[in-house]
Amino acid sequence: FQLSPCRPPACACAGGHRGSMRPDNSSANLEGLTQDGTVSSYARLSGSATGSREGLRNAVAERLDAYFGISQRGSTLVTEVRAGAIAWMTMSYILVVNPVILCRAASPGNPLLSEAVMTATALSAAFGSLCAGLLGDAPLALMPGMGLNAYFTFGICHTFHVTWQEALSCCFVSGAVLVCFSVLGVCNFVVSKVLSEHLKKTITVAIGVFQALIGFQAMGLVVGSPDTLVTLGDLSLSNHRLYLALAGFLLISAMLVVGEVHGAILIGIWAMAGCAWIFGLADPPAGILDFPRFDSTFMVSFAAWDPVSGNLTAMLIGSTAMLFVALFDIAGVQYGLMGMAGLLKDGNVPRSASIFSAAGLSTMVGAMLGTSPVIIANESSAGIVEGAKTGLMAVVVAILFFLSAFIGPVLSAIPHVATAVPLVLIGAFMMAPCRGIDWDNLRVAIPAFLTMTVVPFTYSIHNGIIAGILMDMFLGLCSKFTSKKADETLPTPVKAASPPRSGDMATPNVRRFSTPHMTMAAAACGEPKAEIAKQLLAKLRGGGGALQAAFSPS
Repeated sequence: FQLSPCRPPACACAGGHRGSMRPDNSSANLEGLTQDGTVSSYARLSGSATGSREGLRNAVAERLDAYFGISQRGSTLVTEVRAGAIAWMTMSYILVVNPVILCRAASPGNPLLSEAVMTATALSAAFGSLCAGLLGDAPLALMPGMGLNAYFTFGICHTFHVTWQEALSCCFVSGAVLVCFSVLGVCNFVVSKVLSEHLKKTITVAIGVFQALIGFQAMGLVVGSPDTLVTLGDLSLSNHRLYLALAGFLLISAMLVVGEVHGAILIGIWAMAGCAWIFGLADPPAGILDFPRFDSTFMVSFAAWDPVSGNLTAMLIGSTAMLFVALFDIAGVQYGLMGMAGLLKDGNVPRSASIFSAAGLSTMVGAMLGTSPVIIANESSAGIVEGAKTGLMAVVVAILFFLSAFIGPVLSAIPHVATAVPLVLIGAFMMAPCRGIDWDNLRVAIPAFLTMTVVPFTYSIHNGIIAGILMDMFLGLCSKFTSKKADETLPTPVKAASPPRSGDMATPNVRRFSTPHMTMAAAACGEPKAEIAKQLLAKLRGGGGALQAAFSPS
């Protein structure tokens, strides 16, 4: 036998095989090689699978960016998703509160299960948020409105003595009319004509104060009082929930101000919830998953609309009240929140009709599922504060609300103090429009102040909006009937806010009620020195030769 010399296997540098080796001598270089030096099919498949997954993710991200304009509006995909999660967390209390209110509309022989109402609340919020995100491309999430649910129970069912099934028909009709109004342009007319510019800015501030009041109440810092209406809560150390809320308030504030931590609100919510479960301040979740209940689905009844029933007038009143409450609420909130996000175009809300239609359609769907009218959630501001600028945030909220129908035990276990703290902090972000209101012009200041105060003091957004609109119209009519001479005596309103100059201590309202010395001082800030000298000479002329000589030109 003749032995042939052993030949070393051809290497990549010699072109002997199709594989390649990295210079780091890692074992990963050998895993893709077979005994004959060729690349294994497993390595080729795993590499192609990894590349395909990355390509799929990039393709999805590009599609979302193209549809929602995420990069164009200066946001990112991660920001929108995180903002949606935070907004959903602050809104999730409605899944617990709404059944408590609506179930009081039931009668002994006509029960309304809280589990069914929770399912209807979650699915109607998911549908409305999805429509607002896809059709309106706005960072606005929808849910059954607080106030409207109370009117459903006490204003319709208890006052007019109708069943909750018949009251659901009022919700359905009001939603259908709202869709018609949005298609015909009535809703846009309300936003552009009825709401003046200063009222639009005022509504944002009023909502912020209102949310802060709700948050303070849920924290236990502000409580009711028969003597002073409201007062300071129990500050004793035994009030553990209050101090948990205060600790969460400090934690979130520190993360926002010092660390500028993204997702600080969400971190704070879960931190407070976890502490409440650990220290026994709230019951931990009894489970994770639970199947939704549909006992109230398709239970809406239009029997009361029959003139023979004797309840037709009650149905018309209930539907009309729900319609206009929702109309003014949605008009004001969407302008305020979109302005807060910096998404207004020429002072108007883009795709406003689509947002109104989303609210109307979701109200109709909610009525079929068994819940009260759906409106824009004020808590959407939590996502906007986090950086949301597109409808993707609303889509994320919709997905989470859909999942909420299956994870009711976890959501119901989150204590109210955990979601109350963000409401107070968000109120601080919503004070910015105050600087755009001309407080020196009483024509603007009085309606603005009325709106800001009526909203929190009556615990109703639409009450404040209506009060501001009526006062604004009244003052507008009064100003039309004033004489030209009276108009000339009034100071010209300041159109653009500018920082006061040194020595300018007289605003228009101060000048109106000031002394002659203050008037001269204010005039000195806005007139040339030569004119001031002439006025002084005119007043001092004849008042003494020495003074006259002192002020006479040399």
